Amino acid sequence: MKLSAYLVLTLLCLTPLAASADDSVVSQVADSLQGQSILLGLSYTQGNFNMTGVNPSAGNATLTDNGHASLILDFTSSEHVLSKMQMKYGDAVWGLNFVGSFGQQNTDFETVPGQSVIVGQNLGSKITGDYLAGAPFLYLRLSPLYPGSDSYWLFGYGIGGALWHFSGLPITYAPNPLGGLTATASPFDSSTKLYLYQTWRWQFHYENWDIVATHREIGTGIAGIIKSGQSGGYKVNYQDFGIGIAYSFHF
Repeated sequence: MKLSAYLVLTLLCLTPLAASADDSVVSQVADSLQGQSILLGLSYTQGNFNMTGVNPSAGNATLTDNGHASLILDFTSSEHVLSKMQMKYGDAVWGLNFVGSFGQQNTDFETVPGQSVIVGQNLGSKITGDYLAGAPFLYLRLSPLYPGSDSYWLFGYGIGGALWHFSGLPITYAPNPLGGLTATASPFDSSTKLYLYQTWRWQFHYENWDIVATHREIGTGIAGIIKSGQSGGYKVNYQDFGIGIAYSFHF
């Protein structure tokens, strides 16, 4: 996701949506974030898996799920307030917590070089898997949005680790010395390993309901600091973009 998109979402967060909010309502929002919560719901998600040969002759492959409905199952720890600013309509809070997510990968369509890089084709290739991820999460929260309610906008970023397992039969495309590309289908899998994990989240919360937009990356490295995840002679990463609705269970 581009930085410009983050700035736009942050500006949306700053848009006042309520007439006024007293201290008791601000306290109500803060109290709801003192405990832990489970977010359970359904989203529409686009997932993409990329594998790039460490040796160029090994070839590359990009698989996608062409978009599908997926489960939202996230854990959020209690909030730790780093900084708070009183606003006319409530508080602007920089906070820190820990988030955990479980997700599944079902990339069973593949993009073909020279054709669409977004919509994959059904070529009989696939990579499926699952992951359990967790990260410290830094965010900006503005609340309340409506008088007398537990409501807020939230936007943040987290970086941590993910236990990720995947397997399947991708088709790799490698340069042919005689010209063009050579397509090769071969089994490819990884046992459960720890990979770098990054997550971005935009969230609208009202009482126990949330509208959530997320972007997650597994295996992607930070240039010059951490190398991309590798498996079987390939650099691998998985990304998904999703938007959905969920219900918060506090405990």
